[in-house]
Amino acid sequence: MHSIVLVVFNLNTICQLCDSSVVYKLKNIECLAMPGYSANASCRLKALNWNKAVAQMDVDLVNPLHNISIQFQVFKRDYSNKFQPFLIDVILNVCDLLARRSFMPYGLIILKIAKKFSNFNHSCPFAGHLFARDAYLDESLFPNFFPLGLYKMNVTIMENYAKPPSTHVGGIVWYVQAMQPIQTKRKPK
Repeated sequence: MHSIVLVVFNLNTICQLCDSSVVYKLKNIECLAMPGYSANASCRLKALNWNKAVAQMDVDLVNPLHNISIQFQVFKRDYSNKFQPFLIDVILNVCDLLARRSFMPYGLIILKIAKKFSNFNHSCPFAGHLFARDAYLDESLFPNFFPLGLYKMNVTIMENYAKPPSTHVGGIVWYVQAMQPIQTKRKPK
């Protein structure tokens, strides 16, 4: 009897993983600035509908960044309401990605999102005002292996990571819900 229940659970999980109708809705966003490197960091979300919210982000760089690396981590909320590490924890050199000297899959996803929604789209160094407008996680860019649930995606930005001592410059934390699209019911006329 127990093995039958386990098989049904596994089939449901497999069907969920293969289902292409999963959307990634932004639930919250946090921007972190480090004095001496970045200032005036602001992040806001704007809900467009039940299935989509977009982010508006701004930051002023106090000093130019010449060798930027990011650490991208994903955490999944478990049944005890705590975020546990989930599959992805990589460190990427952004300057190599922008110069097309690196082809790491998660780096290319982040780069596509950055180029589509922000002015973070040219080679290093970066200085002045950086912004992103109407940013969201496009379902076509992300693999469908994320089970339904709430995720926390940390993007920690560092300067000179490959050459110690590295410096923490700032970060962005996205809270994303992987969910099935909500269909609105319309009243018949």
